[in-house]
Amino acid sequence: MFGRLLLWARRNSRKAVALALAPGLLALAFDAAVAHWAGKDFDNRMQAVPVVHGVVGFVLMTLVCLPKSRAVFAWTARLVGGSGVVIGLVGTVLHCRELFEELQGQYTAASLEGALSVAPPLLAPLGFAGVGAVLFLLPSARLLLRLRVGSPPSVSTGSAEVIELHEGQRRAG
Repeated sequence: MFGRLLLWARRNSRKAVALALAPGLLALAFDAAVAHWAGKDFDNRMQAVPVVHGVVGFVLMTLVCLPKSRAVFAWTARLVGGSGVVIGLVGTVLHCRELFEELQGQYTAASLEGALSVAPPLLAPLGFAGVGAVLFLLPSARLLLRLRVGSPPSVSTGSAEVIELHEGQRRAG
């Protein structure tokens, strides 16, 4: 069973990477929900955007990796990835704006320390942008991606032995 999964991952490298990133979207959504709502009033509806995006992105990326359609996978990965980049960049700008409002023009070390402890996390939204960028680039034909599943050859093994090892695996597989 595990061998079949590894074979699928080798043959569908892009979908395997997308499946590995999908839980990251869910984790980012959970983190955003805790940061935006734990012990706070729900006064800004914009704070729901990263939470909804993470949950919906997780579901979509998990579902589109099952069928064999490359076009559906590519469009969905680009949609989820592109929107993640936009959400991450806009969130970073909003968090920076909150930090500058908290500083109130005072740029001393003490005021910066106080503002950073009260303002929303400055670079946290870039997690959405990073995961989104990888998802957006996954369907690209210019991206060379191949998962190599199995144990790597040892460093002491010569290159001729490695070639013979790979040739033997190809004949056996």
